Amino acid sequence: MANSFQIFKDQQFQSIAISHFNTILGTSLLVPVLPVFLHNSGLSETQIGLIMGATAMSSLIIRPWIGFQVDTKGSRPVILLGQIVLILSTVGYWWATSFLGFFVLRFLYGIGQAFYGTGAVTFASSIGSGESNSNSIAMYTLTTMCGLGLSMSMAQVAFDNFGFNTLVGISVILIGIAFNVMKWHSQPIQLAARNVVRAPFMDVLKSNVVCASTLSQFAASFAFSAALTFIPLAAIDKGVDFYSLFFIAFAISVVFSRLFVQKISHILGLLNATLYASITMLLGILLLLITISPIMLVLSGLLFGLGFGVVYPTLVLLLVERIQQTNRGTALGIMIAAGDIGTALSAAILGGVAEHLGYFVLFSTTALLLAICTYYFYSILVRSDDKISDN
Repeated sequence: MANSFQIFKDQQFQSIAISHFNTILGTSLLVPVLPVFLHNSGLSETQIGLIMGATAMSSLIIRPWIGFQVDTKGSRPVILLGQIVLILSTVGYWWATSFLGFFVLRFLYGIGQAFYGTGAVTFASSIGSGESNSNSIAMYTLTTMCGLGLSMSMAQVAFDNFGFNTLVGISVILIGIAFNVMKWHSQPIQLAARNVVRAPFMDVLKSNVVCASTLSQFAASFAFSAALTFIPLAAIDKGVDFYSLFFIAFAISVVFSRLFVQKISHILGLLNATLYASITMLLGILLLLITISPIMLVLSGLLFGLGFGVVYPTLVLLLVERIQQTNRGTALGIMIAAGDIGTALSAAILGGVAEHLGYFVLFSTTALLLAICTYYFYSILVRSDDKISDN
């Protein structure tokens, strides 16, 4: 573990770590309470699902294009532009009152998230080489979960005590701090030589490692969006008002798993680590089919967090390991776009499922999709690697 933290001495990593932590903390502070706020404002589950899914819809449209821009123009300007858009879309909550208003804000937020997220992960994956590069990715994803975990743990309490508008103000301040850190403390990442030949977009898309990674990221994002949007509503429906039990347990386990993701990947290998993590997420969802009670929310959050904490960084490491640097932004953009598809479909489709068929069918659908995508990840990469080694 001591070697892993050496990366924090690098000024470039300090910049992205501090900026990323504050960006994630600021943007995620509203997400756990937004469905409840929208429900209290008189919107239906279907409308809430469409609003929450608007972010992924807009991200999906431009994410692959942004990946190409990162490869050709650099990740730092893309990060800064994304943070500006995130601030603008967050400020708008002070004036939004209708379904259309909230939908437009979440759509704009998705554009900002697409710019910021693609630029940030490419920036982090371009720091150092070899072991230092692996440390950078692992610790970068740890800052993600620290920000996400802290925001999810405190969001409901802050919302109940200070109100939604105050949370909006705190979110804007945190993203503003992140922007200034990135603007004044970081340096541009050196781009690959302009005469270097890059693989065509479709060739990158059709490679086995990118196909398998997109499936796994799609399933993880679909399940995460389902949990984030509908567990609070399902818990309240079952009479469990303190739905943050799931998010607190999730935060603890996801940060723990991110601390040891490098060691887990080294012991199991990147492919098996991703496979087992997906299965652990699946078990967390299946627990919700038994009953939704305080103890079950805690157990589900622990399992779901352990799996989710491993899936994303191992997928990033897998692409960094197998895709040449000149196409890294494109490959990462495709993978993250798959996550956008999962998030968009989850929120949009499951809102109607919850409203008309109930939460048991909603979580059953989520578990089934996660199981199918996990099997295909195994078929495309894990089993094919076994066949190669057998030969």
